[in-house]
Amino acid sequence: MNEELFVTLMTRKLAGEATMHELQELEALLQAHAELRERAAILQKHFTESHYYSSANTEQALQRTLQRLQLPEQAPLTSLSTPPPKRRYLQRSLIIGSAIAASVVLVLSLSDLLNRSTPVKQLAAVKADTAQWMKRQNGKATKAVIELTDGSKIWLNADSRLSYPEVFSNASREVYLEGEAFFDVANNPGRPFIIHLRKGTIQVLGTSFNIRAYENEPVQTSVSTGKVAFIPLYENGQRKPDTILITPDVKVTYAQQTGQLIKEATTSNDDKAWTEGRLVFKNATLESIGAELERTFGKKVEFLSETPRQYRLTGSFQHNSLQDIMYYLARSRAFRYEITDSTLLINE
Repeated sequence: MNEELFVTLMTRKLAGEATMHELQELEALLQAHAELRERAAILQKHFTESHYYSSANTEQALQRTLQRLQLPEQAPLTSLSTPPPKRRYLQRSLIIGSAIAASVVLVLSLSDLLNRSTPVKQLAAVKADTAQWMKRQNGKATKAVIELTDGSKIWLNADSRLSYPEVFSNASREVYLEGEAFFDVANNPGRPFIIHLRKGTIQVLGTSFNIRAYENEPVQTSVSTGKVAFIPLYENGQRKPDTILITPDVKVTYAQQTGQLIKEATTSNDDKAWTEGRLVFKNATLESIGAELERTFGKKVEFLSETPRQYRLTGSFQHNSLQDIMYYLARSRAFRYEITDSTLLINE
């Protein structure tokens, strides 16, 4: 049994960086070794749960985590650049750039964790840089809750990335988001809170709102409390930026490629349903539902036929398994599906 290979493949899967070939290789290992399936289940359960991250006590949280694991205290974080020979290859394969901050802790402790029966209750986010910026990247099937030093809280969805300073400046509070997050911003009229997106900017003072800004999808912003200003970024800078004010239960959808911007009524509780373990689909195409299920459950979604992609479906689910969700969706609009350890196949 190749333990090091299992550790590498499992960690890349949890970090959302595994290729299809690596997922298949991992599935073969799990099928061949029952003890690895048990360990994988423990890791998946732990890593999928929402964890609490505070930028104010990152290094202390790391030490507490190592103590829970009953591991010897590690050298200071700056020594990560010179890992012991046995783990140098593993760390190089796990730290993809600097985006996956949590993987640093996983590299230090995963091998020991796999040999223990008690799952870890918390992983600490570690600074991706030695400077002031923190980075958090969630893989598929992984969510996190982050508290900033100003008291603001951020729920970061699966397959999403957030960059934020360890300590905000006196003038403003600025973060960078790719993916989806729900923000509960601490009120501070003297320091506006700014979220930079690839396709625009959100500016607030103190409010709560949801942002969905995945690559290759329109940007969506809806407000639960307060008011936010959305400033779309037009392609090639051909138009002067507009400022769109958004109030509670209003959603703005912006498609950068076409420049189309739609403002419509919504239910903010449904837009942030994912923070409560709920999935809400309203007249959504099966293709868009599949993309959401892939992020939520970490299984690759493949359509074996083009026709079902455009089926429109409605449903609401809370803490349901993928099998349950697909069963009820297939009853509302006839199509076939198959779920394996790593994929969801959909056909007519």
